[in-house]
Amino acid sequence: MIDGAQVAFTPEEEAERDVQEQAWADGAAARAGEEVQRNRRNAYQSEADPLFFEEQRGEVSEGTWTAKVDEIKLRFPK
Repeated sequence: MIDGAQVAFTPEEEAERDVQEQAWADGAAARAGEEVQRNRRNAYQSEADPLFFEEQRGEVSEGTWTAKVDEIKLRFPK
């Protein structure tokens, strides 16, 4: 809108918008995969990594770290 009046796209602008919208839609799977990887990485660092070292020192039972890794994978499926 310009000064309350609607301004239509030109055919070229419409075509460019369609191309941009399609490119955005085509990238959705990649963006979702990146988000899963980011979420897993953060969860591994904050939740699983400390358990790995605790398990190595015998402070928690064996398999605790593996169970946490599996839980994170379930929480953030690919």
